Amino acid sequence: MDTDGQGVERITPKGVAAGGQEYELDCIIFATGFEVGTDYSHRANCEIYGRGGVTLSERWADGMSTFHGVVSRDYPNLLHMGGIQSGVSPNFTELYNEQSQHVAYIVEQGLSSGSTVVEPTEQAESEWVRLIMESAYRRAGFLESCTPGYYNNEGKPDDGPGWFGGTYGGGAQEFFKLLKAWRDEGSLEGLELS
Repeated sequence: MDTDGQGVERITPKGVAAGGQEYELDCIIFATGFEVGTDYSHRANCEIYGRGGVTLSERWADGMSTFHGVVSRDYPNLLHMGGIQSGVSPNFTELYNEQSQHVAYIVEQGLSSGSTVVEPTEQAESEWVRLIMESAYRRAGFLESCTPGYYNNEGKPDDGPGWFGGTYGGGAQEFFKLLKAWRDEGSLEGLELS
């Protein structure tokens, strides 16, 4: 059933109606409770303050900014996990497992070096954001053809990258390989430990 972006008109005793036609169904699964693309502090139910008292919500008002999707400049020792500028997978357990290995490595390197502060360099964060944005624009045609949703700014991808515009465009497996290669290289390029 293709609703042409208009969604379901109503639930009927036998199923759903869309486009003036009833579709009989055995089961309807309601996926509710998702909140994507709203202010970070609202979703996290707390506000995060960085250097100079700047909140993460203020900093990200015009777009997320991270290095590898896990650290942000001027927010020392703040380690993000989830779909933020990462290689989103339909299997979020896999994503969290891969990210947890990356975060654990960063923490272990900080502790073993005697550092108390870990954050990305300005250049590393800027280059990562550029990579994320370039991959978002490569997917613009795909996003324009999709049913409106949080992933394409409700059908207006030109108004901003949308949620998927904030993810690594090479896919989850390529993202995981990139993180592993960075760890295996061992120099912590792009991070400042102090």
